[in-house]
Amino acid sequence: MLKWMAARLDTIGSGKRARAFREGWPSRTREDIAFVEAGGVTFRYRAAGYGRPIIFAADPPVTLEAYDRLLEIYSADFRAIVFELPAMGFSVPGFWQDFCFFQANDTIAEFIRLIAEEPAILAFSCVAGLGALDIAGRYPSRVSHLIQIQTPSWPEAIRWKMARDPKNILAKPFLGQIAMRKLALARAPLWLKLAVGQQEALTGLCGCATDALHHGGAWAMATAFQNYLPDKEPVMKRVSQPALAIWGNSDGSHRETDRQSSLWLCDHPASRIAEYEDLGHFPELEDVERIYAEIRAFVTDTSAD
Repeated sequence: MLKWMAARLDTIGSGKRARAFREGWPSRTREDIAFVEAGGVTFRYRAAGYGRPIIFAADPPVTLEAYDRLLEIYSADFRAIVFELPAMGFSVPGFWQDFCFFQANDTIAEFIRLIAEEPAILAFSCVAGLGALDIAGRYPSRVSHLIQIQTPSWPEAIRWKMARDPKNILAKPFLGQIAMRKLALARAPLWLKLAVGQQEALTGLCGCATDALHHGGAWAMATAFQNYLPDKEPVMKRVSQPALAIWGNSDGSHRETDRQSSLWLCDHPASRIAEYEDLGHFPELEDVERIYAEIRAFVTDTSAD
């Protein structure tokens, strides 16, 4: 109950904020910015191209503005879509959202249903990749392939969470939410410096994150740690869709993570892991063309099923 009450700090005034974002700076940064209501959340997203849908979840504190090149490249072969997760960036959850794992994934599954006319390739990153696995298991008709970017098993994700919050501040209701609000602008560049592998990409990603935070963007990491990623692993279904796990091994935040754990729920025989020594936490943004070629080849090779 205490965690649920603390999460209200990230949902209070949601209606007013959603209207402000639709009318203000977050709606004008790019011509293709769009908003849609799904499952009680106002999602902000971008889309480009035609064909089979591939959906990326922006990995906070990075927002949609960092995906120009990715959308340009992927739109040649796909309907490329990128969205911001609830309470991240400028996607606004309704006041009563609880941010618990299955409930939050239900809202994302509803978003997918609204914007994708056929089963989609889900290319989610890190903790959000756990949500992609859950959606693929419980809503299999909405997912054709999984691209798991920097996504380990649940126990490995808990190890990662504890390393990111060694003093157990973010894990504490109210204290964690207040700390994130006060420290977000200072923490974002430090986190990105630790996580990004291609240093020439660091300036652009830091600029994107700080611009978004200056304009009221959210980075509700404390609520995510407390509610979406609890220490007790939920019971999840195994998935039959082909899964490609992509790892940037220069990601300092995942230095100790077991890469082989990524496919622990994936039953398709063509599922595999691809590792890149010179890329970091954002491989799909740090080397767009190389990761695009990897994903396109995997989807082509496994689409006959």
